[in-house]
Amino acid sequence: MIIEVFHADSLAGPMGQFKKAFEAKNAGITVNLTSGRSKELVERILKGDACDVFAPSDPQVAKGMFGQSVNGKEAASWYITFSANELVVITKKGNPLGIKQMGDLAKEGVKFARVTGEKDMATNRTIAFIQKATAGEGKPDAASKIIDGAIKVNAIPDVLQAVKSDSANAGIVYLSAAVTIAGDVDIIYFPATVNLSEEIRNVATIPATATHGSQAAAFIRLILSAEGQEILKKTGQPPIVPPLKEGSVPSDIAA
Repeated sequence: MIIEVFHADSLAGPMGQFKKAFEAKNAGITVNLTSGRSKELVERILKGDACDVFAPSDPQVAKGMFGQSVNGKEAASWYITFSANELVVITKKGNPLGIKQMGDLAKEGVKFARVTGEKDMATNRTIAFIQKATAGEGKPDAASKIIDGAIKVNAIPDVLQAVKSDSANAGIVYLSAAVTIAGDVDIIYFPATVNLSEEIRNVATIPATATHGSQAAAFIRLILSAEGQEILKKTGQPPIVPPLKEGSVPSDIAA
């Protein structure tokens, strides 16, 4: 049996761990992970692609499925918010340019990479992060220079690769993505007032195109379990305890 799990790129780290844990507990079941932009993944579901668990990085993406029809059913009628995330700046290991705050990205000689994909939520989030951080540092005018002068890439994995390959000296990514290459980069953290942690929330639901509902529910229960919470902590995704519920959450998950 194959369980299809669609998830946001930023959830790649924990989802890989959830896959290993779930398969270890459920002989004969394989978890097939499909990573991508949340908005593009939901488009695939609405077109009828089989998906047992959908985990986007924005509650509004899941909520947008409410009332929409697929296969003669409501695309989704509930979701659970299980973890948060935040934006960070990454640099090459050892931080050779001594980047300590957002304003440093405006210095001459700094090659900075950011996401600009049209459907990638990291695009607008990155811009907001830069603007909030530079304002907090008393350098609001630096924001436009940083934004306009950036190396433009399509998605978070491209930012990671740009910094790893020395195409860029620094980049903005989700913390959950940064920890996947922690051996190759330094991570610069920012205050909760600017890192968008209050807005970046990960959710899970079982969409109408699911073909293995009971196994999908078991996978979500793993995410919400004490074991799942430890996985989330280790992969840069602080769990939200208790999880937040929206809509008619099934009793075997809500319990």
